[in-house]
Amino acid sequence: MQTAPDTASSTCATRTEHAFELILQRSQMRLPVAPGESMADVLQLAGVPLETLCEQGVCGTCVTRWLDGEPDHRDSCLSSNEQATHLAVCCARSHGPTLTLDL
Repeated sequence: MQTAPDTASSTCATRTEHAFELILQRSQMRLPVAPGESMADVLQLAGVPLETLCEQGVCGTCVTRWLDGEPDHRDSCLSSNEQATHLAVCCARSHGPTLTLDL
């Protein structure tokens, strides 16, 4: 049983997750992201160059522009204005079936 995230101790706490498809606009790649799997891990396994550091949504190293879909932002490094166009791929998820990144 999963519990509500404790935002004081973890910015990327586990929440109820579903699978979604990550679409990379520039390379036209489509990558499945399973529950419990990060977009950063999926991108790195697919050979997409991606810098990560904290992998907790704090440092902003992995911030990437998103183009379409409904991101579930779980970071603490981006302002609400920045979240309108960018996300931290280390911990963000998608509320919908697909999420398109500018990669």
